[in-house]
Amino acid sequence: MASLGKNVTAPTRTPKRVEVNQRALVDKVLARYPEEFTVFRELLQNADDARATKVLIEFQTKDYVTHSAGANGKTNGINGMTDIPDLLRTKLHRWVVRNNGDYFEDKDWGRLTKIADGNPDEQKIGAFGVGFYSVFGVTDSPMVLSGGKSLSIFFQGDQLYTLDDTCPQSEWTSIQMVLKEDMQVPAPKPFDLARFLAATMTFMSSVENAHVFFDNKIFMKIAKSRQVPTPIRVPKHMIPRSKEDTMHIKGLSVVTQEITVELTDWARAAGTKMTSAHRSGHEVLSKDPVKRKGFWDSSKRETPKVAKVTKALSRASTYDHPPWLTHNAKYAVYSAQVTTTPSKDLHKGLRAMTKKDPPTHFDFEMVYFSKEELDARATEEKSDPDMGSIFRGPQGLFPQLDRDGEYMSRIFIGQSTAQTTGIGGHMSGRFIPTVERGSIDLTNGHIAKWNQELLYVGGFLARFVYEQEIRKVQDAWPVVNGVVVPTADSRASASREKALYAMRYFTFQPSTPDAKVSKILQDAFFDCFDYSSNVHFPILTNSGIRDTKDVREIHADFSSFMKMVPTQLPTSPGDPPSLVDSLPEKYGVRTYTFSDVVKELKGRTLQEEEMIGCLRWWVNFISSLEADEERESTLTFLPNLTDNAKSRIGNSTRVIELCDITKFVDSTVWLPWLQSDDALPPDTIPFSFTRTLDRRYISSSLLWEPMTLVDWLSHLISPQIDAAHDICKNATYSNRVLGVLGNIWPTMSSDMKSQAKDLMQDVPWIATNLGFRPPGGAYFPEADVFRDLPVVSVNLFDQQILTVLNELGVKRHLNFEELFAKADKLSTWSATEMIRYLSTDPDAMERLEDIRKYAVFPCDKGGKYCITDLYLPHGEIRPLGLPILAWSRRIDKDSEDEQLLTDMGFLRHPPLEKLIEIAGNPDPEVHRAAFGYLASKFDELYDTEYDPSKYDDMPFIPAIRDGHECVGAYEEVYSDPSWALMGFQKVHPSVDRKIVGRLRLREAPSARQVIEVFKKNPPKDVNIATKWFAFLATKQVLSPGDLQQIAEIPIVPVVEPISHSGPVEPRLVPPRECFIGGGQYGEGHLYRRLFTFVEFEERANRFLKACGVKTKPDCSDIVHILIKDPKDFLKKAGAEGDPEKYLVELRGIAVGYEGLSEEDKKRMKTAPIFVGYRTSKSSTDHSALVVRDEFQLVPASKVLLADDMENRRIFGEFVWLAPQDELLEKLYESAGSGYLSAHIKYNVKPTSEQPKWTRCEEVRKAILEKLPIFLHEFDEQRLKQASAHRKWDDKSRFFVKGCRDLKVDKRLDSNYRVVAEPQRESHEFHVSAEITTEENGAVVLWLKKTESLDMYDVAVALCRLLFKTHKKHDVLSLMTILETDKEVLRKRGYDVDRIEQAHEAAKLEDKQKEEAREREARNKHSDGSGRGHRSNGNVRFRSRFFDFFRWPSGSKNTSVDVKEIDEAINELMKQCAQGQANSEEQREIRNREHSGAGRKLKDVKYCTELKSTTLEIVDVAGAAGFIPVWRQITARVEIPGELTEFANIVHGLNGVLNLSNSEKGIFNIFWHPEDPDLMGFNRNRLIFLNLAHYTTKLESGMTPGQAYIHWYYIILHEIAHNKTPFHDEHHELLVSALSYQFLPRLHDVEEVREYFNCATDI
Repeated sequence: MASLGKNVTAPTRTPKRVEVNQRALVDKVLARYPEEFTVFRELLQNADDARATKVLIEFQTKDYVTHSAGANGKTNGINGMTDIPDLLRTKLHRWVVRNNGDYFEDKDWGRLTKIADGNPDEQKIGAFGVGFYSVFGVTDSPMVLSGGKSLSIFFQGDQLYTLDDTCPQSEWTSIQMVLKEDMQVPAPKPFDLARFLAATMTFMSSVENAHVFFDNKIFMKIAKSRQVPTPIRVPKHMIPRSKEDTMHIKGLSVVTQEITVELTDWARAAGTKMTSAHRSGHEVLSKDPVKRKGFWDSSKRETPKVAKVTKALSRASTYDHPPWLTHNAKYAVYSAQVTTTPSKDLHKGLRAMTKKDPPTHFDFEMVYFSKEELDARATEEKSDPDMGSIFRGPQGLFPQLDRDGEYMSRIFIGQSTAQTTGIGGHMSGRFIPTVERGSIDLTNGHIAKWNQELLYVGGFLARFVYEQEIRKVQDAWPVVNGVVVPTADSRASASREKALYAMRYFTFQPSTPDAKVSKILQDAFFDCFDYSSNVHFPILTNSGIRDTKDVREIHADFSSFMKMVPTQLPTSPGDPPSLVDSLPEKYGVRTYTFSDVVKELKGRTLQEEEMIGCLRWWVNFISSLEADEERESTLTFLPNLTDNAKSRIGNSTRVIELCDITKFVDSTVWLPWLQSDDALPPDTIPFSFTRTLDRRYISSSLLWEPMTLVDWLSHLISPQIDAAHDICKNATYSNRVLGVLGNIWPTMSSDMKSQAKDLMQDVPWIATNLGFRPPGGAYFPEADVFRDLPVVSVNLFDQQILTVLNELGVKRHLNFEELFAKADKLSTWSATEMIRYLSTDPDAMERLEDIRKYAVFPCDKGGKYCITDLYLPHGEIRPLGLPILAWSRRIDKDSEDEQLLTDMGFLRHPPLEKLIEIAGNPDPEVHRAAFGYLASKFDELYDTEYDPSKYDDMPFIPAIRDGHECVGAYEEVYSDPSWALMGFQKVHPSVDRKIVGRLRLREAPSARQVIEVFKKNPPKDVNIATKWFAFLATKQVLSPGDLQQIAEIPIVPVVEPISHSGPVEPRLVPPRECFIGGGQYGEGHLYRRLFTFVEFEERANRFLKACGVKTKPDCSDIVHILIKDPKDFLKKAGAEGDPEKYLVELRGIAVGYEGLSEEDKKRMKTAPIFVGYRTSKSSTDHSALVVRDEFQLVPASKVLLADDMENRRIFGEFVWLAPQDELLEKLYESAGSGYLSAHIKYNVKPTSEQPKWTRCEEVRKAILEKLPIFLHEFDEQRLKQASAHRKWDDKSRFFVKGCRDLKVDKRLDSNYRVVAEPQRESHEFHVSAEITTEENGAVVLWLKKTESLDMYDVAVALCRLLFKTHKKHDVLSLMTILETDKEVLRKRGYDVDRIEQAHEAAKLEDKQKEEAREREARNKHSDGSGRGHRSNGNVRFRSRFFDFFRWPSGSKNTSVDVKEIDEAINELMKQCAQGQANSEEQREIRNREHSGAGRKLKDVKYCTELKSTTLEIVDVAGAAGFIPVWRQITARVEIPGELTEFANIVHGLNGVLNLSNSEKGIFNIFWHPEDPDLMGFNRNRLIFLNLAHYTTKLESGMTPGQAYIHWYYIILHEIAHNKTPFHDEHHELLVSALSYQFLPRLHDVEEVREYFNCATDI
């Protein structure tokens, strides 16, 4: 105390107590416990310290606490049920945690009242005495009950107080926690709590069971069970002492532990707080944060979501007898029995920090989860992604092994801490944590040293477990015939996966929050073995489990031939770090050494491919050395390589040894001529070994020299050569050597050639017909005219061989004296030999003119002829009976023989006229031979001179008619055999399709011929008709116009049902008069009596539809038959007494009226087909008046629409009135019926005007205010004058006047009278409101002055004034609005303000229009007299494509491959004939589009599929023939009548492109009036053409000829897109080529020819 200061007096030095704010202190303690379930963690640890085996956790509601076990019997329920607690919404009042451990002793009660007074028992976990105070996180007044005593702890102000008491004796020690107000929330998620508790109990020494209750109802059970531990001896090579000798590992053991979690379904239904990110934690997260979820949405964090209920709940599932969901998990717990011998200094420091001695012994434990168990967790997560696994998640038992995993293994100090281990298993030991137990303390002096020493035990145990698990895999690895199965083998898959799992399990990752933990563990993991006596570290290799000292790093240069040494498994870029990556140098995998290579070569004979790999490695390595000195030094190792290297050659048993090799085959000289089976000198390595080596470095790397020609030839003539390669005895191989020499001879130097000739000059190795000769003793064949010379037998067609033979000295000619002497004496020569010889002798060829004068050359049939009288001996000419040169062998086209004989004057081919004449020979053999010759030679000889018009009446074409063979003329035969079905003559099947095209035979008859067949020989029965119709449906011959002609021809056989038996002769009807189907109508249906129905198969029906046949009668068909005989129609409809059935048909007509043609509408207006009603009055016998309606069929113009019920009542008996049906009224009006009110004359008679009646101004104001509200929903077309009412606010335009009495006189227009009305000419009525119109246009509304004005009459008068026609509900609606206040209208949903604004805007617009009309009237005289010029007569036309589709001029690529273009055109037209692309071809088209996306122009405004993708097909009743017709779904305009004209043009162009006979059409027409600039597009090879573009061009004056030209280029443009989707130079070239190809056929179109006659400049 004296140290405080010398001058301080004694009284002032009295000590003062330091006040502590205990509430703030507790709050600071609680701030160190941030994790969820901290209270349960600490209380369970206390229970375990108290040796409890069972723990109960109770969540109690206030009702339960208050009434002792819920006396009222009620709990909140789910979905209205009271038998299942609602864990999501029911708030809790109290938590209770009970355990059956030791009761509190006095020292325990004492520590409860002292903050930071830890448990001095060294075997207890608690160290700092603050764990219990975590309860203050949920309560302000905990109570502890144990052994009959209780202790309450509570705050008064900021100070803590206690109150002890007694309580009933119980086996349980209980901690009761009445929750703070802000903690009175629903219970924690049971699923999450179960996950926490299952992990918490793992390392507890005593606690085996935990039950959780809601009030007194149990909903969770967790049980832990352990088998009997298996002791394991500490391996002798492991170091069982920590570095500072503090920790001693005395023993090891392993035990299997199982955790069982049972959870009721209603508890599970409460879901989980785990977010979707947590649930998908097993997924590998991208290392790129940009690609992670939430990167772009940092302002929003994903909130926890309640998982879905995965199992439905039922009322039968009460919580008294709940269905339990059970989860099990098994795992191994390895344990190290540790004793401690801390130094005195360390012991003292620890006691000072923890207030107790460090433990002298304890068990350090580590969990190992098997691969099967970890896979089971993944399966659970996958099967229930909403909830996940109960064993894995936040604070869960099972970790994730992924590097970026969210749930990693933890350090346990009794309970889990926040500190991760960095490997796959949890660890538990007597670590000293930080105060909040979040991690272990590695910073504070003695505590840090203790923890570091203890981490050594963790690394030791981890290494022991790894060794155990990996050796298990090694022991179980499959072995076949004593050989370990390779890792990649499927038989080793199970072992491979287990080994990979174990290595991944013990791959150290950075630990959190303190990264030093995993680093210390990893160091211990690798340092706990005595390296001086054990350098073994097992890992998975390509050959199973091997120690790293025996493993090599994988390397591409060695992998092809190093097979004996195991290598590590290959990895890929981006793979996570592996255990191998973290190995210290002492355990590291080594690289290959030269000793490894030599050992491999000594150990076995390599296969050829392996030796090639070895040589490649050596050559590449030596060639990579830049320093000469280093290269020379390395080459000293070459003998070690070559002396031990042996290899098989290919698949043979022959073995070569590199020590015997000195030469190699130089590929630049010998390849590809020298083959693998050719003989090589024994010191030359086969080329297959050096093929892949860089020849530039072979000599410098292997010290071998290239094999020379002399080396090779010397070997071939050496005595040791085998018989198969002896060139002096084996003629075949001799000739083979000549072939090789011929190819390499040009590359040889002059010196080498000289050496070779000198070597071989006297060697008899040239094979001849008289045996082997030296080169100077052999002759070429042309010299042996008389067959007595030794002629070389080698193939002399190879010019290079001829060159070699020439240079070696083989002779070619005889001298003339010898030749003519032999020719005079011998008769053994032939024309073949003589001509050949003469052709090779330049001197002899000079005498050809003399030779041609003599008939010395033999004919094949005997006799001799001059050269100019003989035909070449071609096989196809012989059957023609012409004189043939006697030639000993076949002469091929364009062969040297043929050219030689032709040059000498022999004839090649007969002329065309002679050939066609022979083809008409009645002898079938001669005919076939002649036609066959014509076919084979047509392209070569006769194409240019062939004109079919010259031979149109000459039968020379093989054909079939009615199943019999014949010969037909050009005009009689068609190339498509299918047309024989209709009696046409077809080409004989033996005729090649190519010659059919060359002869320009037509594929199909013309449309005119087909129509003639229908006229002269229509199908006789249904079977024939079906075949004909189905066939024509597959052809494109008939245009829409042709089909319209056929529609009028009686060709459809109809069999009428008759009563008597026997054959029925069908009746032929035109397609126009029948319908397809009819099955939808019953036998008694009206349409069955009115129309003819037929039914064929699908394709035949398609043909009839193209002719205009419909599937059912439509509106126009009904109209036609109705107009034809209305009374008969009425009779057949059964409506003579009651017209309702007749009206049904009229309603159908009303629905389709707008689709009728103008002609049909015109005929309807005058036809008496409309039902008219009138009221008929008559008297009965009893003088009673009977009123009834009578009807009659009358024209629409004679019928009126009753738009006013009062007028109908008055005048109904004098006029024909339309039925009161809105649909029919619209039809009647369209057909010409007027409205009854329009034909009634109104005479308004007001009397005694009342000018001062204020009601008039009120009504006027109401009308002006509310009339716009009434009219805003009406179409202005319904109004008589759209804007007239907007001018009524002008008082001179609209008046409301009152009068004392108001009458109106109504008179009917006499023109519509059915019955005269002699009694009265008019009807007078009293009304309360009526309107008159002044001469100046002003409107006057007259009101009869009464106390209560009837606004109905006002509404009637206004509606009659405003509307052209009106309905009763219009009147009622207006009346209601006029009588209702505006505020009420607002409440009823009327947007009054917006309507008024729109009304004012309309008034302003009216004013502006009026001003504009006045200005236009003033300026009318200045309107331009001519707004354009249109030329008369000849209209000059140029398609926009004319300039675009030209052969490229000045293009970058000026070289054009014509053959390639022709092939492309042929392919395009072949595709067109095939129709739509199949699915595979469509993928190819999309790939081509994608490959050029972004680089080339694909879509333009006049050619793009994108602008017309929403098309729907429409039925146009055959108006387009077989061409499908589509409509843009947004099109509001109906398809115009020009469709048929356009379809005819498209059909004509189909013929121009020679596609008329194709079975699959490619053309489609679509109607897109909103985009007439869009000409068309190509969709999967189908061409879509816009009818709207056609009609637009028609309006601009385009002629038919111009239309053909215009659409010709459009179609070719789209067809070219089959090859390229882009508008580039390739597309331009294709279009130009296509247009050039078919222009002659376009010119043959009649409309085009007509156009050119009047416009030659295009």
